[in-house]
Amino acid sequence: MKTVCIIGGGFSGTITALQLLRKSTDIKIILVNSGYPVFKGVAFSTKKQEHLLNVPAGRMSAFPDKPDHFVNWLLTQPEFKDEAFENLKKEFIPRSFYGDYLKEISSICLNHPQVSIIHDKALNIEKAHDKYLITIDNHPGIQCEYVVLAMGNYSPAPPKGIDEAVLRSSHYFESPWSDSYLEGLKPTENILLMGSGLSMIDCVLSLISLKFTGKIYSISPRGYFPQGNITTPVTYPDFYSEVKDKSLLEVFRIIKNHITEGKKNAMAWQAIIDSFRPYAKETWLRLSAKDKRQFISHLRHIWGVARHRLPTGIDLKMKDLIESGQLEVFGGRLQFVAIVENGFEVSVKKRSDQQLETFFVSRIVNCTGPQINFNEINDVFIGNLLQNNIISANDLKMGIRCFPDGRVLNKEGEHVKNVYAVGSLLREVLWETTAVPELRVNAENVANQIVESIN
Repeated sequence: MKTVCIIGGGFSGTITALQLLRKSTDIKIILVNSGYPVFKGVAFSTKKQEHLLNVPAGRMSAFPDKPDHFVNWLLTQPEFKDEAFENLKKEFIPRSFYGDYLKEISSICLNHPQVSIIHDKALNIEKAHDKYLITIDNHPGIQCEYVVLAMGNYSPAPPKGIDEAVLRSSHYFESPWSDSYLEGLKPTENILLMGSGLSMIDCVLSLISLKFTGKIYSISPRGYFPQGNITTPVTYPDFYSEVKDKSLLEVFRIIKNHITEGKKNAMAWQAIIDSFRPYAKETWLRLSAKDKRQFISHLRHIWGVARHRLPTGIDLKMKDLIESGQLEVFGGRLQFVAIVENGFEVSVKKRSDQQLETFFVSRIVNCTGPQINFNEINDVFIGNLLQNNIISANDLKMGIRCFPDGRVLNKEGEHVKNVYAVGSLLREVLWETTAVPELRVNAENVANQIVESIN
């Protein structure tokens, strides 16, 4: 019996394990997980009801071949049992329910004869003849024939303009993915959220749920802010034939022209982006290396605003907070952060008018998004994988080098035999690989390859 070791027990690692169990009775699976609850990972461990999925329930099944699986599960829950099926498919459900869903469908792993779960941190992977030796903290080493890397997201990189003394301060929080920044916070204090994406939105929602009335600052280089979903689904004609095989500049121009035309006909821009989105992966794969670098430098954040949207209720809540002045979102760059009594004095140069604005905050929370440059991730496991040439950081500084099907490449560009990656590690090659609809397909593809290889 061959052994598959999956490093990471969040969504991608869990679904890969479930797919392997569905496809073979002759595989041993070892799931190594640390840091966050197994099966739920970072994204779905929240217990806060205000933290919603930003994808409707009808698109959140864990299994590509069972599109209604999650909605049918919701209908078995007391909170949703009286809802109409079609209505529930369109709802944005609290992420805590999705975490419970993953935990329930994955419970088969807990006492399954093919599955072992190790709750500790992987430290190293070394080649050992035709197998791999996995070193795990506080645990005997294990051997396996196949490895699936599913480590998920690493804590955000320290923002530029902040020195070490600030980073070591008890008033600075390196990640928004725990509630530590809320502990002991007085309701009238001011707080700075570095970043203006979905993690920042989560923080704002958590603050408001605690009746926080202080000033909330949100800063990012360009000040882009997540936009809301359209309340009534609208279909825009497929225009992929116009962008196929085009350069980045041409693709951008064509999409922009469609948005302009759509506005003339009172068509929401979200519908136009949704029409193009199924082809985003294929378009990305066809772009030249130069175009990909230009996209990352100039258009990545615009695409993020267009792609990652807010449920209508949350969108309206954010607009109310901005209008009231409690939430201020602006583009700009930190000039300095000085430690003062009970917090920081922060100085920012605004992008809009280049004016310097200085203000006091009691806390700073880094919401700039996960660190994706693997050459700069401060983690023993990643450092060892790079040193052993099991993985290599890619030229775009986002994820690791892989084939689109998940096969991992070393620094020479060669496939590392029987080593695969799933989830956010594939950003460079797939671009769109952060949401459940993409992750579940990625996990199934890797499971298929492993089963076919064994057979």
